[in-house]
Amino acid sequence: MKFHTSYISSNCNQTPSVADWGKNNLISYGSCNAVFIYDPDYGSGGKVTHSLVGHHKRVNSTKWISGPGITSETELVSGSTDSTLIVWTFREEQYVPYKLEGHQSNVNIADGLYKNENKKDAVIVSVSMDCTIKIWCRSDPQGKFQLQQTIELGYSICIAVKLTFLPNCNELLLACSLDNSKINIYSEDNCDGLTFIKTAQLEGHENWVRGLDFKQKDEDMVLASCSQDAFIRLWRITPKGREIGDFAGMKTEKSIIQTRNETYSVYLESVLTGHEGWIYSVNWSHKDMQLLSASIDKTMVLWEFNKEAGLWLEKIRVGEVGGNTLGFYGGLFSPDSERIMAHSYHGAFHIWRYSDKAESWTPCVTVGGHFSEVVDCAWEPNGEFLYTCSADQTTRIHAPWRDKDKQITWHEIARPQVHGHDLSCLAVISRYQFASGAEEKVIRTFEAPSNFVENFRRICNVECDVEEDVILAKNQVAPKGASVPSLGLSNKAVYGDDNIEDTIPMDKNPYPEESHFVATIMTEPPTEETLLQNTLWPETQKLYGHGYEVYSMAASPDRKFLASACKSTKAEYSAVLLWDVSNWQLLQKLMSHTLTVVQLQFSPDSQSLLSVSRDRRWSLFARDEHDKFELTATTDKSTAIHTRIIWTCAWSHDSKYFATGSRDGKVVTWTRRVGKEKTSVLGECESVSDPLIFKNESVTALAFAPDFIADKYLMAVGLESGSIRLYLGGQEVLCLSNSDAHHLTVKRLGFRPVFGASGCPVNKGILQLASCSSDTSVKIFDIYLDKLQ
Repeated sequence: MKFHTSYISSNCNQTPSVADWGKNNLISYGSCNAVFIYDPDYGSGGKVTHSLVGHHKRVNSTKWISGPGITSETELVSGSTDSTLIVWTFREEQYVPYKLEGHQSNVNIADGLYKNENKKDAVIVSVSMDCTIKIWCRSDPQGKFQLQQTIELGYSICIAVKLTFLPNCNELLLACSLDNSKINIYSEDNCDGLTFIKTAQLEGHENWVRGLDFKQKDEDMVLASCSQDAFIRLWRITPKGREIGDFAGMKTEKSIIQTRNETYSVYLESVLTGHEGWIYSVNWSHKDMQLLSASIDKTMVLWEFNKEAGLWLEKIRVGEVGGNTLGFYGGLFSPDSERIMAHSYHGAFHIWRYSDKAESWTPCVTVGGHFSEVVDCAWEPNGEFLYTCSADQTTRIHAPWRDKDKQITWHEIARPQVHGHDLSCLAVISRYQFASGAEEKVIRTFEAPSNFVENFRRICNVECDVEEDVILAKNQVAPKGASVPSLGLSNKAVYGDDNIEDTIPMDKNPYPEESHFVATIMTEPPTEETLLQNTLWPETQKLYGHGYEVYSMAASPDRKFLASACKSTKAEYSAVLLWDVSNWQLLQKLMSHTLTVVQLQFSPDSQSLLSVSRDRRWSLFARDEHDKFELTATTDKSTAIHTRIIWTCAWSHDSKYFATGSRDGKVVTWTRRVGKEKTSVLGECESVSDPLIFKNESVTALAFAPDFIADKYLMAVGLESGSIRLYLGGQEVLCLSNSDAHHLTVKRLGFRPVFGASGCPVNKGILQLASCSSDTSVKIFDIYLDKLQ
């Protein structure tokens, strides 16, 4: 059985040097413990094409290794909190890792260069919290890296580092900023192998220097440094004795850099002011003398030297809009300098492209994702899009998009809920209605506004269904969107095209709303700013009844019932609450468990409700002719097969079988045999075969596929290690490793309810599987079934 990864959604880690845009037009970035390769020009709107798993703690830095004459990089280096670096070499359509070990603490920054065009003499610089800078060298592309030098910093820590070549020579120059707000300059000393010696120290910043970047200008070099003091300083490095042009009359102290063959003077050329907060990164354009700066003040500024004024001036300013953002960690130019990219505090990407016609920078479609553990995911009933929710306090919707005749790519198209508590579960009631639970005792339900329905139809090019027709038919009275009221957690419905008056403080409105909604007409996936401001769904109900934080939920396929459970250590709080979706009345309290119910699942025919719990038991509730549910089967110490917490459960497509998976590494399939003598608490239920056993593993997610082979069932098993395995008739047919699937716990699995890839015609040979994980990622796999037909 073959597969293809159709979609990878994941955030960028919250460190300044974690992303890099190479000359190969690929963006590398760290997400949780993995390195992702993002192609912004893939298909309709870009795609994450590779997931590189090798580190076992957070990735803090990635850098493409480049050098003179290199037009397309094939190697990158990553540094991690696990104290290691990994050099990834692209070979035979995959990235091969080579690990560098030597640091005693977090590796925060890594940089690298080739000294020759044939990629020989590679040099890597790594910075760690162990108060050292290490220099690694490799003389041959097929050889190994060797630790060449360790620069001891005493009790100081390096905050930023940059490696470059001096003008018109093959000598390296290393700049690093320390926690004393000074910049140390090291020059290459080749007396005994490649080593660096300190030759100068630049002073001027009044706080930590967060970013450094070099730019060659004729025979000079310009070093840009940015700091937490909100200033950017430009330092000109020029051969000693050479006039410094327009800045010859500037009265400033100079430093001397002595190399093997040349002496250079360093002058402070200019101080750039304009940001109102910490500046985390600076990046020079690959073409012109333009500088890009990214700040925590929510803006990126493009600076350019104005010859008439003799000053560096702000040319353009772009940034985030809204009160729910916290600024940028880094900004980068594309290889052709026609685009600029930023990654934000919450890990979102922003890309702007320069338009010659408009003579301005316009936002582009990007990829993105959750920035904390993704706890639940579910397809809408028609399989057109995917809901996900996360501990990052958001619920998101992912859908496919095709731009003209380009290849389909998946993107986030809405963020219905931005909450004040970490979300724990969701239940999809219908195509445009869902409920969510969080670290609060309240269940909240949401319904799509008309603006989302209209935009979804345009973006995804799908046909209307009955529910959509109803929403659009009542367009005059239905909400067009939603906003977040001041000091509130609920999404308030907005009935007009915007709510600008409600966001302005006035005497009659002392508590203005926090978000500004504007009804937008979208023909492509929204940008991060639009997602934050204009894609909220109005909250329609709050359901009270649980004594502790809501932990699990499920909706019946016939749209009649919602079941929910909360965290619990006692039987009285472990009840499953059953709600009537038509009027949101509490129908029943289903008693069976004594500890937290971790997952609930209705059978596809809506006639049974299955629950699994921390008490190591499962319970089956059957529906009678009066729409009441009663306990018909459960397990106890004498009938249990599982010996640890049962984490997950799933029903087969025909409601004949259900499976349970637990911490003890067992997957057990059960069935109800009508007429069986009820001799125990199992009632008419029994296990149908020996359990699947995963040694030294914990089973955390299960899902059955729709019917495609008579009398056979395809089941996906997600493990705590992050891998996913598929079984057909008890035989393993596909194994998705950590590099293919996830590198941390698989939290939920779900097969698309219909065949084919979403956004494409029905294809009986393809089945899509969605997964979400503690590694913050959401993935969708195309499973090819042709060989099984």
